[in-house]
Amino acid sequence: MKQIIFIRWGEAFDTEEQYLDYLKKRKYDPFDQSKSWKDWIEWALSDKYEMMAPVMPCKQNATYVAWKIWFEKLLPYLNEEELIVIWSSLWWTFLAKYLSENTFPKRISQLHLVAPVFGSEGLVDETIGDFAFDPNKLDTMEKQVDKIFLYASTDDPLVPISHCEMYKKYVPSTEVLIFQNRWHFFQPALPELLENIGAYQK
Repeated sequence: MKQIIFIRWGEAFDTEEQYLDYLKKRKYDPFDQSKSWKDWIEWALSDKYEMMAPVMPCKQNATYVAWKIWFEKLLPYLNEEELIVIWSSLWWTFLAKYLSENTFPKRISQLHLVAPVFGSEGLVDETIGDFAFDPNKLDTMEKQVDKIFLYASTDDPLVPISHCEMYKKYVPSTEVLIFQNRWHFFQPALPELLENIGAYQK
């Protein structure tokens, strides 16, 4: 069966003090029942794909080394079928760094990046910590993927649209979908992503 690796989210900081300050400022509602496209996409693809959606370690104060160790635990489970990878927001920086510095054991058919972060500049109350990567090495990542999609919105208050522009600059083959009113993609469904997966699958 074709496979999907789907990493949902995470947060990173430069110092412990910054992390604790972020926790104090962050709003929390224990009764929040809002649905996310991340739940929806897993359900929508579950009958056609084998879904690997690991809970990454220390995701509220993540480090690259810890995530690399955990991510590589997935590799023995890859099969010979088509592989699609979906990443969201800040944690795309992990994959950008990983694929820039390592050779993945199989070719990635599709890579979908939703509101991807390029660096710490312009982020609100967060940084990318030790997930920072060398953009000049992104061509190594590009060579390992058949098709790259990027989804961004001009009204995103958390990730400036300039991050999207930087990815397009360093990875020219990326197909960019720019929206005007999706905020940070806090929405119950993302039909454009599902359509692209279906349209470009082998």
